[in-house]
Amino acid sequence: MTQHKKKNKIRRRLPIIKRRIKRLNRKKVWLWFKTNLKQHPFILGLISLVWINLILSRDIFTKGNIARQVLFHFYIFLAWLVLVTISNLLRDKEKVKWYWRKRFVFFMLMVLPPLGLILLWSGAQFKKVTKIIFTFVFGSFFILINLHYDKEYKQLLKMPTFDRIAELITKPKKKIFLKVTNRDILSNLRLAKTLQKPMAKLAVSEIAARCSPAVVSIKTKDKDGREIGMGSGFIISKDGFIVTNFHVMESVYQAEVKIGENIFKDVYLVKGIPNLDIALLKIDSENLPFLNIGDSDKVINGQFVIVLGNPAGLERSVSNGIISAIRSKGDIKVIQMTAPVSPGSSGGPVINEYGEVIGITTLASFIMAQNLNFAIPINYLNKIIVEKDSSIHKPAVIKKK
Repeated sequence: MTQHKKKNKIRRRLPIIKRRIKRLNRKKVWLWFKTNLKQHPFILGLISLVWINLILSRDIFTKGNIARQVLFHFYIFLAWLVLVTISNLLRDKEKVKWYWRKRFVFFMLMVLPPLGLILLWSGAQFKKVTKIIFTFVFGSFFILINLHYDKEYKQLLKMPTFDRIAELITKPKKKIFLKVTNRDILSNLRLAKTLQKPMAKLAVSEIAARCSPAVVSIKTKDKDGREIGMGSGFIISKDGFIVTNFHVMESVYQAEVKIGENIFKDVYLVKGIPNLDIALLKIDSENLPFLNIGDSDKVINGQFVIVLGNPAGLERSVSNGIISAIRSKGDIKVIQMTAPVSPGSSGGPVINEYGEVIGITTLASFIMAQNLNFAIPINYLNKIIVEKDSSIHKPAVIKKK
């Protein structure tokens, strides 16, 4: 019986809804929108913040797809319409909007005090004394939190420059979610080293021509397959071992490695050392170009170096400079150089005048108008491999022709 009554009630209401829709005209629709735009400034502000955030994060206007832009703005408008409708339906007998209700205002005061205070004084149903107390308590809390972070920031600025750099490199990093391959495959890895260096040092153009084919571009994605970043890497064996920075692979669920015109979508994590900012990856391939490994312990100040990478997605870019200093703090040693490093270059190789990798590009720090560029010594890679399999002591030796 109850179901039958409900069906009859719906049938009776349908004609009423139809008549109301027919009575609608442009003036009434515009009046409704105008009224609700004024009555719901909180929702309008929230939608505006979401819109700005999405515009900045997705770069929607540079994609050149008009249909996609129209659909994007339609979703924004639809979200506003739904929130306004829900807000109107959630009014109580006193016609108090949901975002002025005591529980919501109190929640906002704890989570985001500035917005909570705006809601508190713009229409929330609190007594004046309560509003003053809440303003003092939550306003003081917000100020103290900001002062605390400001103090931490000033302490960071007071730290010696290299201490900050070391902290950036060794700081805790987020997990890598790539599929992990069996680490036993490290037993088959032999790092290539040149037995006899050429008498003459190689020109930059010659080093770039020889080494660039072994430099890869890495595109990283989240669990939904959306691109979240990019970086560089280099191949150290013909069967697909790739070295890059750990921070390039942070929070990554999927990755694509581009070698020349070939793209490899099955990328596996072999080993990651976050405190050294090194990640070792593996792709399934054979007969790949690879780089020879040098000895970073023999690097000296003033030595000429070449950096290969993909800054801002510009593949196989070449820059050069000199070793400014070899710096160390605690157990970590870092190469400081003048060769410029840009976002996207992280994980690329730093190469000496003989075409050997002596470092892994890690970061650039812009402090007091100085461009400070750093690399992780390549000898740390030797230690990582040796830690896994004690039988690997001597890398394979390759004679140059």
